Amino acid sequence: MISINESGVIFGYFLSDDCYKIEHSEGHKSLGDGFKMVEFTYLREQDLFVLEAKSSIPKAESQPDYDNFWDEIFEKFENALLLQIMGFLKRNPSVEQELPNNHKSIQWQTTIINLRLVIPKVPTQYLPPITDKFRQRLSKIKKLWNIKDTNIFVLNEEKARAEGLLIPSENCEN
Repeated sequence: MISINESGVIFGYFLSDDCYKIEHSEGHKSLGDGFKMVEFTYLREQDLFVLEAKSSIPKAESQPDYDNFWDEIFEKFENALLLQIMGFLKRNPSVEQELPNNHKSIQWQTTIINLRLVIPKVPTQYLPPITDKFRQRLSKIKKLWNIKDTNIFVLNEEKARAEGLLIPSENCEN
């Protein structure tokens, strides 16, 4: 079982055949510098979750930090989807070699792609407008990959736990 400690929360527990720790992968390293990447991808049946975690988000009035934040988020999700498919298509030998078994047999034409940005401490009432901004900034990815808005969310710790992305709270240290 795999767990990933990131941005103040612990993601998991995932079967090793279902979770690809793409950010620290050899495939990511093989690209060289300049390629930002999400934390991991996770396959749950025919749903592929592409997940990035951030400890905070700049305020909208904090320019240029706010725009830079969203530019980086876009780049991470774009790179992750491309690297994942390049491994599947055997176009990147490092990724092909290290992709978990279940990722190697993804049925891409029927797999639902879910994009998740987890910012643990965001108050629940701010999630809808931040999710709207996330969907807006990922509009090109949505169009290219045919991803519906209902599969793109910003989550806080409570929502990520409810979605089964974090280890059970009774296993967390207080």
